[in-house]
Amino acid sequence: MINKMTLFFLLSILVVSTSVSAKDLPNILFLTMDDMNYDSIASYGSDIDGLTPHIDSLAEKGTRFEYAYIQTPSCSPSRNVLHTGHYSHNSGMLGFFGVDFPQDTLPEALRNNGYYTGIILKVEDSTPTNNVKRYWDYVKNYPPSSARSVDSFRESFTQLIAGAKAQGKPFYANVNVKDPHLPFYRGELTKEGFDQTPPSRPLHPDEVTIPGFLPQHENFRQEVVDYYNTVRRGDDCVGEVLQVLEESGLQGNTLIIFLSDHGMSFPFAKSNLYPNGVRTPWIMVWPGKIEAGVVDSENMVSAIDLMPTVLDATDTPAPGPLAGRSLLPLLDGESQADRDHVFVEHNEGPSADPRPMRAIHTKNYVYIFNAWGTGDYHAIFESRWWRSYATFSQLAKRGPEMPDAAQRFDFLMYRTVEELYDVQKDPHALNNLIDDPKYADVANALRARLQTWMEATNDYALEGFLFRDDMERLGEFMEKTVADAKDRSLRLEWKRWQKRFYEQGRPEGKLTELGESNLVNFCK
Repeated sequence: MINKMTLFFLLSILVVSTSVSAKDLPNILFLTMDDMNYDSIASYGSDIDGLTPHIDSLAEKGTRFEYAYIQTPSCSPSRNVLHTGHYSHNSGMLGFFGVDFPQDTLPEALRNNGYYTGIILKVEDSTPTNNVKRYWDYVKNYPPSSARSVDSFRESFTQLIAGAKAQGKPFYANVNVKDPHLPFYRGELTKEGFDQTPPSRPLHPDEVTIPGFLPQHENFRQEVVDYYNTVRRGDDCVGEVLQVLEESGLQGNTLIIFLSDHGMSFPFAKSNLYPNGVRTPWIMVWPGKIEAGVVDSENMVSAIDLMPTVLDATDTPAPGPLAGRSLLPLLDGESQADRDHVFVEHNEGPSADPRPMRAIHTKNYVYIFNAWGTGDYHAIFESRWWRSYATFSQLAKRGPEMPDAAQRFDFLMYRTVEELYDVQKDPHALNNLIDDPKYADVANALRARLQTWMEATNDYALEGFLFRDDMERLGEFMEKTVADAKDRSLRLEWKRWQKRFYEQGRPEGKLTELGESNLVNFCK
């Protein structure tokens, strides 16, 4: 038996040792790009010479995961998976409305462990509510006119590091580069009111190729050039952040994690579950801890793994159950089961129009379920309001002159309930194999695995999935989902602080109970 005095003595030793070891905890620099395709950098296959030198230098200094995925291809839901450690349908972060998430997020957990937490840009998209003081010690937003310049990132990251040093704490810095999010850089033609800072090396149109998931037509070229110029400007900002870190003297004890929140804002990429929507570059650098110049092409990892990885690296207790697993064992050469697939989802974007989609990705195949693919709904995605969509639409209207573009555009807008692609042979998901009898066994196996995951995670979209062969019942599911979304939009705080078309009469600041109820069900 341990008497009370002995127990008190042992606990005192534990508290002291914890306090001492806290001084050696690593800083965490979680660095993201906004709307950047995974293959827009040389390390992941870009053939544009010298486009992203600073990001590629990170890959040389650390380990990159070849098969890395975000969980949902829309900004706020995607970033909240990273900070809650849960799938969107479990956290309640289905779209751009705030939820009262019932357990501590990553910045809250790190704060409780003695960290100074700071965020630069994408503030409203990175946590379940807009109550910034709940999560962050340092917060910096910039107006659109200065949000994408190297000077802004030097200023803000320098301030963040100084704040941590002043308090004698390690930092967790979530630094979010807004490039290459729309509007793209286009010199004097950049959208009025947005940052017109030029990239350090403007691209020539001959240097770029039109992405394979778009019609190979020259009318897309200028938009693609603008995108890559914006990628280059984003890399300039990444380089400035890394330079500030080096100048601070803290580089040797800082874990850097770099990724993009989802794919590029073009048709068939962002807001979609194809590889170009959900694959991401994922690079980790930690001097003396993570081997340099390594490529992990064996394991499939995803956004749900970010929070447990950071908690593991910082010796921070998990605030509750988490959906993912730490990647540190993989980086130490250990193996983990079930690293041959990932699950991804999309629910709704900033317009609050639900378009539920679910998918399972393996290295060879992707199977997608579109609950809205009944022919009664059209697609909702950000690029519908920009030039690439307008170009696509105009090409489709040429009819017999461009039948492939017309057919492809119709599929873009209406899809079908199920899709299957061999992504080794067809990386841009152009040839839907769902009705090909040669792939029936593959489709059935992936359907079964997706259903098991939906059941295990209490996914509301399971109801629609079970009715995938019954268009009437699937239509009823969609009608109910649309009604629920409208009700939610009338009750909840919209995270961008702007009025939406559903919001008339909505009480300000009210939060949902969906996050708690779904998470409780998931944890049972």
